[in-house]
Amino acid sequence: MEKIIRAMEKCGVSTWRLTREHTQAVELYYIRKQLDIPRVRELSLVRAEVFRDFEEDGNKFRGSAEIFIEPGMTDDEIAGRIRDAYYAASFVKNPFYELPAPTADGEVLRAGEGFGEMTPAAVAAAAGEVLLSGSGDDTAFINSAEIFASRRRVQIRDSKGTNVSYDADSLSGEFVAQCISPEDVEQFRQFSYQEADLASLREKLEEGIRDVRLRSQAAAAPKTGKYDIILTAENLREILGFYLQRSSSAMIYPQYSTWKTGDNVQGEMGGGERLNLTLQPTFPCSSEGIPLRPRPLLEDGKLCTIHGNSRNAYYLGIEPTGEYEKLSLDAGTLSLEEMRRPGTLEAVSFSDFQMDAMDGHFAGELRLGLLTGEDGKRVPLTGGSINGSLLDAQGKLIFSKERYRDSAYEGPLAVLIPGVTVAGE
Repeated sequence: MEKIIRAMEKCGVSTWRLTREHTQAVELYYIRKQLDIPRVRELSLVRAEVFRDFEEDGNKFRGSAEIFIEPGMTDDEIAGRIRDAYYAASFVKNPFYELPAPTADGEVLRAGEGFGEMTPAAVAAAAGEVLLSGSGDDTAFINSAEIFASRRRVQIRDSKGTNVSYDADSLSGEFVAQCISPEDVEQFRQFSYQEADLASLREKLEEGIRDVRLRSQAAAAPKTGKYDIILTAENLREILGFYLQRSSSAMIYPQYSTWKTGDNVQGEMGGGERLNLTLQPTFPCSSEGIPLRPRPLLEDGKLCTIHGNSRNAYYLGIEPTGEYEKLSLDAGTLSLEEMRRPGTLEAVSFSDFQMDAMDGHFAGELRLGLLTGEDGKRVPLTGGSINGSLLDAQGKLIFSKERYRDSAYEGPLAVLIPGVTVAGE
């Protein structure tokens, strides 16, 4: 880092930001119950942002360019990359903005609970044991899986005096559940945690086996019509991502979003629950070194915080909060069983589910749905698609008492959305 800072000074660069990441990671690749490929990697890299101030026709600009510097590069190679970036920054005509106030903690912070005393290798091995013990039987099983456990140390320094470091652990991966009878089908699942949450991983594996059995039994698509839809887990988080994106300064400054603090962004209520959303820090600080802390996003459906990086905050004349990716939701009045009323369609999995932050529409092709009949039994269905408008439904949302947690969301497991269009048979 000191070598790069000296090179910045020699190249005449007075405004800069350096982010050094050192990552230790273990990757395990499984086929059925056999470990196919284990991989260990260690990576050290510095990302350098170079800023250049200039004027044209009386207007002041601050351009920027980004480069990567690897260990082992010579002084001349580092200086060459910096000069190239400084030249490239002169073509980026962003209106002038200030970098955030300096943060100089000096100590190494921690992102969440992390792995504790366990190493990434130990966490990956423990996750592999969970995978093997919960991999099903000869009819329904996990046919392949990938497990990634990593520990990163991140240090951020800039020319204004910021010097902050933190450690961040991550357990993530994916698996494919397969059922060969009565129909040979597969279901894909992902997982991501900031801790060694082996209990949640085991539960997700068991759900994957259960759901692929149901998918194997599904032979028909739902009838075309309007349904009360239940969305769960990652799909519920995708829905709530609408509020995260629309409230970001990156959407508000260019006027893609017209939201202002104090606005009732949830609109009129129609029997649903008021939204109380909180921005939760994934890391102790943002990529610019801005300290992150929990902040209210919505209180009773009203916008409390516009969040984002320092550039857009400077243009809007607001506090730079840093970027957030994680949400928590304080809600939940019905149990999942109470939601499963006759005629309700629970969308268990999609080929792809998307939430459009520009117009508020959500849609997805249904891989597995469970339709509750008049007798209370749930019938597995596959095929067709759902298409709805969150702007029309947001005053009618009902959330479950059951909870869910991963690296991007903490809150109710499920949401009931009434009157969603389903295109099927």
